Amino acid sequence: MSTAIPPAAHGHAEAPRKIENTPGRLGTWPVNTTVARVGLPWKRRLSRAALLVPKVRYFEKLHADVSDAQLVEMSMALRGKARGKWDLDKLLPEAFALASIAIQRTLNIRPFDVQLAAGSVMHFGGLVELATGEGKTVSASAPAYLNALSGKGVHVTTVNDYLAKRDAEWIGPVYQKLGMTVGVLQQKMDENDRITAYKADVTYGTAAEFGFDFLRDRLKLRGGQATTAPFWAAWTGGGGGGPDPRGQRGLHYAIVGEADSIFVDEAKTPLIIANPPRLAEAEEQVVFKWADELARDMRRDEHFLMNAKKDKIELTDAGKHLVRYSNPPTGKHAKAMDKLLEAVERGLHAYHRFARDQHYMVNSENKIVIIDEGTGRPMPDRHWRDGLHQAVEAKEKVAINMPSSHAAQVTFQNFYRLYEKLAGMSGTLLPNFWEMRKVYRRWTTKVPTNKPNRREVLPDSVYPTEDAKFDAVVKKTQEMLAVGRPVLIGTRTVEASKKLSAKLTAAAVPHQVLNAEQNEREADVVAGAGQLGMVTVATNMAGRGTDIKLGAGVAANGGLHVIGTERHEAERIDRQLIGRAGRQGDPGSSQFMLALEDQLLEGLGHAKQRELEALGKAGGDRDWNSFAPLFTQAQRRLEARHYRQRLDLMNYDKQRQEMLQDLGADAYVD
Repeated sequence: MSTAIPPAAHGHAEAPRKIENTPGRLGTWPVNTTVARVGLPWKRRLSRAALLVPKVRYFEKLHADVSDAQLVEMSMALRGKARGKWDLDKLLPEAFALASIAIQRTLNIRPFDVQLAAGSVMHFGGLVELATGEGKTVSASAPAYLNALSGKGVHVTTVNDYLAKRDAEWIGPVYQKLGMTVGVLQQKMDENDRITAYKADVTYGTAAEFGFDFLRDRLKLRGGQATTAPFWAAWTGGGGGGPDPRGQRGLHYAIVGEADSIFVDEAKTPLIIANPPRLAEAEEQVVFKWADELARDMRRDEHFLMNAKKDKIELTDAGKHLVRYSNPPTGKHAKAMDKLLEAVERGLHAYHRFARDQHYMVNSENKIVIIDEGTGRPMPDRHWRDGLHQAVEAKEKVAINMPSSHAAQVTFQNFYRLYEKLAGMSGTLLPNFWEMRKVYRRWTTKVPTNKPNRREVLPDSVYPTEDAKFDAVVKKTQEMLAVGRPVLIGTRTVEASKKLSAKLTAAAVPHQVLNAEQNEREADVVAGAGQLGMVTVATNMAGRGTDIKLGAGVAANGGLHVIGTERHEAERIDRQLIGRAGRQGDPGSSQFMLALEDQLLEGLGHAKQRELEALGKAGGDRDWNSFAPLFTQAQRRLEARHYRQRLDLMNYDKQRQEMLQDLGADAYVD
């Protein structure tokens, strides 16, 4: 089948009227032509992108033999047209072709048709579900290059500093081959280096860094005549004279990598710039320590009620009586009784809702460091608000820092809706299809894989207790090693990774561990995880953005086997872990091995969770796998709860902004 393309409109000879269009994984030309006109919105976008691929391939073939110097000249010619108000959509085929040529010359790989199609969807401001292992970094490079031609800057976000630096270093030479500049943001970066990174044509960084720099610039504007100007006037430079103090250029175009992590998992986490914390004086620590000691001795259902579904702890009458007559602190830092009751409730939260080596860890400096449950990485700059961080510090007997006031804040939801054009990609976006449409006004398009998926997903296995589960994991690992297959074992917490590591050591199984305590070894651990005879125990650090390459002979033996030791609060995170195996058509397999003591079952309610725990401890001859549907049920309930919380946050934040803007105040600076 063939199709006609229009004459080249970019100063080159007229394109031939017929070019070959192989069906491939993107479908045939007649089908795509029809769907592009009358299909559902998300399907129309994929069909339109598929129709552009042959045009890209034509220009790629046309320019394949030009020299590197000529490639830069052609790129600069496109830049001139883009800055001369040419429609970027019309420049797409040739710009994508130049990007493809640059990728081939620098990385020795040729972008797949599906990667070019994904890039086209993202150029037009869409969200793309591109299966794990399909090369999202390469897919994002062509739309990033095209949109950078206008000279307004492009932001490409990742979920952590390691991935931002890795992607910038790996794909950076591609942009440089086209005469473009690349910058990368890192935490605790020098201000001058940060400004230089923003001046680059394409800037890589974490979603949080872009958001925090936006807030820092808001605070800089606050110091001038833009203090009380409406947001839109201050952002465009109106309301004050003098040089622009901002380091970040305008929010032109963003490609959000692992978009579901940012738009969903992190949606409830506000970005806050706070005043520097200070150590609490001895008198200021009294209430925190008193509440901590009292919380230790309180009994659930007698002194307090805990609603896991609402993440709420409330004192009973007996609990309030105990607080009132427990010799509460006095003095100048003492508080009213209602505040003392709140302090005790926060202490109970620290004991019953925050677990060490799961929600936080104590680092070598004896400080509380929050662990991001979605990624498994330490977040040293994050703090819980409303006294919760101090309650955890009191619980762990470390130095207590006074809560700091904050100067500026913004949620991820609000920040990313400020971009003129927004695109994103992830391997697990479809489960939140309608949320993406409702909140961000973006359709999600699923792009097919380059090769058929050969990953085998085995049914879940359920065991009565955690010990029985870990013993089964060790046995399964030994079976995989015996047939020459590497194994990646995913754990939900640092504590679980330590327990499993101890059991593997006792069974004389060589292995490596990757968790928040060894995050500096991430690159080395991931590099070796697919080698023959390798066993890797990892938290969610190995579940997103990591590309595990198979060693020699591994594919012939069946590829990487992934074992999940707990299901997470969202199916998407489970799919990210599974996606480490069977990438790019390689063989692989995965299985979740669960226990009736797993934390996820808390989603069924406290009474049901206790009942299942007791049943598991009692043991006996049962078909434990028959309990597997309960894990899916609990997971769906938690996903629904978190979805409601995100919508509530969005509505509250929207009302807050509208109120502040009606008052002529800055909606992001307090």
